[in-house]
Amino acid sequence: MRKSFLFLAAAALLLSACKAKIVELDLKQDDLQAVQKGEVKYASFEAKFSNIGKLDDEQRAQVTALENILENYMDLDDFELASTDMGFDVIVEGSIPISNQDQTANAYYMLVEPSDIFKGYHLVQLRTGDAFKRMSSEMKAINFMLAPDEFHPTTIKVRADNMDVIVIGAEMDGEANLVWQGTVERRERFSFSGGIFDKTGAGIFFK
Repeated sequence: MRKSFLFLAAAALLLSACKAKIVELDLKQDDLQAVQKGEVKYASFEAKFSNIGKLDDEQRAQVTALENILENYMDLDDFELASTDMGFDVIVEGSIPISNQDQTANAYYMLVEPSDIFKGYHLVQLRTGDAFKRMSSEMKAINFMLAPDEFHPTTIKVRADNMDVIVIGAEMDGEANLVWQGTVERRERFSFSGGIFDKTGAGIFFK
């Protein structure tokens, strides 16, 4: 099983709430086109959790326990625990699969499927698989209060050469958009957080 940012939520056992400050996903036009043809590609990600206060021995022990659980489910790229002036950050890098088929064996994946709303477009959206439930159950066994959030504030970074895109409920360059339609000629950043995005994964429509 490939890397997944589920373990970011696991690391948040250190935090008062199991939610990342930000998760950033990279999507490339070439990968999306290959996935439409049946290939499986991977989206890289970087995520950060922040907490105020010192990290004590008990918290470090919990991090180690969760990391051991996560190793049973996925291959981790990088897991960094860094002290800050106000407390500490957990910063993680890795990747999740992009596919046109359900990847239920994974904790997280990006699903590409034809849109039934916008003719000629496909939707690529963040999804959770069965592994998320199993992972969450094991985390709860360490501490019931440490169950990870399913979704987190997410920024999707798109790299493309003249790709038509429609995005719902996203922020771009600090400006909120109910609906944004345009052409990505090089790269764009779409940020999704709060409200419905606490309950469903971020996504974009593309053609």
